[in-house]
Amino acid sequence: MSFFLAAKLTATELATYGLFGTAIITFWSYLNWRAAVKVAFVLALLEGAIRKWLMPGAQELAYFLKDIFLFGAYLKFFLAPDPELRAYTLKVPTTLICVLAAILLPATLNPNIGSMLLALYGLKIYLFYIPLLFLMPFLFRTEQEMNRQMTWYALIAIPICLLGAAQFAAGSASPLNVYAQSSAENISGFGFGEKVRITGTFSYITGHMTFIVFFTALSFALLAQNQTPRKWLLMGGVLPLLAGNAMMNGSRSSIYLIGFVLIGFALASVSGKLGSNKSFTAMLLTGVAICAMAGSYFFYEAFQNIATRARVSNDNVYTRAVEHPLHALEQSLSDAGLGGYGIGMVHPATEGIRRALKIPAPKKVAPVYDMEVAQVVVELGPLIAVGWYILRLVCVFTVWSAYLACKNVFQKPVLLMAALLNLPYLLLGVVYNHTANMLLFGITGLAFVSLLEPTVKRRFPQGRRQLASPAPSQAPVLEGAPAK
Repeated sequence: MSFFLAAKLTATELATYGLFGTAIITFWSYLNWRAAVKVAFVLALLEGAIRKWLMPGAQELAYFLKDIFLFGAYLKFFLAPDPELRAYTLKVPTTLICVLAAILLPATLNPNIGSMLLALYGLKIYLFYIPLLFLMPFLFRTEQEMNRQMTWYALIAIPICLLGAAQFAAGSASPLNVYAQSSAENISGFGFGEKVRITGTFSYITGHMTFIVFFTALSFALLAQNQTPRKWLLMGGVLPLLAGNAMMNGSRSSIYLIGFVLIGFALASVSGKLGSNKSFTAMLLTGVAICAMAGSYFFYEAFQNIATRARVSNDNVYTRAVEHPLHALEQSLSDAGLGGYGIGMVHPATEGIRRALKIPAPKKVAPVYDMEVAQVVVELGPLIAVGWYILRLVCVFTVWSAYLACKNVFQKPVLLMAALLNLPYLLLGVVYNHTANMLLFGITGLAFVSLLEPTVKRRFPQGRRQLASPAPSQAPVLEGAPAK
């Protein structure tokens, strides 16, 4: 009940309850690191709803909730790993990734930030989810567990999308249509008519758009597996609702990205280099047909709105993907100088911390860009920004190389999903879109399961009979992993 009364608590009381809750959650997450990571990924989908409706007076605490669960899991995984984890080695460029991450440290010394606390928070914005690259490959013990729990995770899209449909039907004055730290009057519309652009359970439109793209890719990856349960629900429920929400969200980027992911999976399928489901191509075509029929019947008004929005706009895919980023990058190089304005300076939470702790305003106010590449350059300066994007490119190269080399039909769809999503998100928001930040590094780390190898490879004397392989339903995620 205290959550619902959070708006009536003083700042001191909120801080006290927050610290007490943080200690409890961290301790529990340390003892149950796998469960804590899974809770964090569910909270990433619900965090906006908690901030908007459940804890409107303590939005900062709700914003950090998923990170607290991850923090306890990080402590356990990296400082006191389970004995079973020591039996495996992750064949990724760990040293290179850590060195490139460390390149961001000098950005915290920028005197324009004015506070070491704000500098450390800026560093957290960039780096907090990178440990997922090394943790996620160990999250599931068997292929059966991984497939089952990923399916349940995909099905969470159904209630979120139904909420989005309710938001689209409601007016801008409805309590359903509020942003975090905002009011109904500031809700975005399509630029015409009375309908609003929906956000679902997310704080802002960008988070909802990210959810649509990632869960569409996840649904495709699951449909590519023979052992995936409830395929009919993914095809007849999740995918049509995601398509409808994409139109009601009003973001053309989500439509383009869904098309990009769809084409990628279709090409991999017809080439015969995907998962274990031999009828996946037919399923994909059926799913597209169901989405088209559902869109024309249930979401026709949303289709008209986004079609009109695309028709009256003054840009196209080339403008948005090439011309706009290049122009923004050129301008940001001019604005940034050599050292930039300071890491995390434009993040909304940074300004909130500055106000709450009465930290003086910076001497130079950083310019704001709607292209993240330009924003990163302005904050970090061009030299450190290059290090950040080299780190991102290392992830892209590693996951694509793993996909091309992978022979495991279970792991291949997950690798393809991660490979396809990493490419466009080099340009899209990740640092300033915490939903994308967590999901992108999370799915990339999960794809790295194909790069796990036993630390010690047992050799059997000639003629000695090896142990039988586990049953397919209990097959380990990696060869030689203990099934539990």
